[in-house]
Amino acid sequence: MQQPFTRLRSGARFGSILVASLFALSACSSGAGSATPSATAPGASATAAGSAATAKPERASLKVGLAQPIFSYTPLYVAKEKGFWEDENLDVELTIFQSSTENQQALLGDAIDIGAGGYTEPMTIAAQGKDTVVFGFIQGALPYRLMTKPEITDVNQLEGKTLAVSKIGALSDQITRIAINEKGFDPDKAKYQQAGGSPSRLAALESGAVDGALLDSPSYQLAEKAGMKVLLNVSAELPGFPYEVLYAQKDAINAKGDVFLRFMRGFIRGAQYATDPANESEVLEIVAAATGQKAEDLKLAYDETIKDFPPTGELKLDGIEKALAGTQKFGDIDGIDKITAEDLTYTDLQQQAVASLGLK
Repeated sequence: MQQPFTRLRSGARFGSILVASLFALSACSSGAGSATPSATAPGASATAAGSAATAKPERASLKVGLAQPIFSYTPLYVAKEKGFWEDENLDVELTIFQSSTENQQALLGDAIDIGAGGYTEPMTIAAQGKDTVVFGFIQGALPYRLMTKPEITDVNQLEGKTLAVSKIGALSDQITRIAINEKGFDPDKAKYQQAGGSPSRLAALESGAVDGALLDSPSYQLAEKAGMKVLLNVSAELPGFPYEVLYAQKDAINAKGDVFLRFMRGFIRGAQYATDPANESEVLEIVAAATGQKAEDLKLAYDETIKDFPPTGELKLDGIEKALAGTQKFGDIDGIDKITAEDLTYTDLQQQAVASLGLK
């Protein structure tokens, strides 16, 4: 039985630390005589992988930082709760922070091994000269809507208005600027207020403290129910942009390649399980326990965005290229112009994990 999700609060940091137990999983297919499960369906592949175990790999541990307690990290919550990392004899600790900045600082300070956050996080670190790479997509499309007070019906009415973002320079800030710029409005003519994660931005909008807010799912559906206006469907305005990614420093991946591969296998099994419609009710219960949000609210996010979760964590270079171009234009990050999408992209782990699980 998995231990329940727990929540810790330390100063400004909101944490959720989850502790793993152990099961067994088949060894990587690159070894002689290793067993690889055949994949017929997402749920079936996960079950086959767990039942085909022959020997435990050496026990190891990894610490993973999540930028916010949101639906977008569903495959991670599921992998933890279903014991997919336990099958790898891998102890994975998930810590949920309040912002992308805290997540980045934790990686730079070696407090975590892997970051799970918006694509701007690895870009910001890489711009500082740290060899940081994206090795998997968690959610491969933006789930955002720019929601405003009902009287705001045109992007040009944003002049002088205040828009809520998680933090200045963070992903929500950059995406807001990119999206309204795409519609021909100068982002500098609006004001920006730091308000934290999407639920906090929703509260600021509903209270009247701000005029608009970039919200992900299910917050934007809840805002619409409350009478707010969908000013921009950012998902449609910025197709191809990734949302949440897995990233780490390349030296760490090279030093602990087998451990990272085992992590990726467990993650992929979590993504496969989460995106199988047969598991919807259980997945929503798991995410509700992990995030503190209501399952009925999370169903809105599931129905709208679960299709955007790559079942094998596949990452796409063109998505990184689009995202990097936007960050270079609006991110105001020293050194960002010196890195390329190829610098940021590391596909080996995902490809090896897919092959060792017998998937395509």
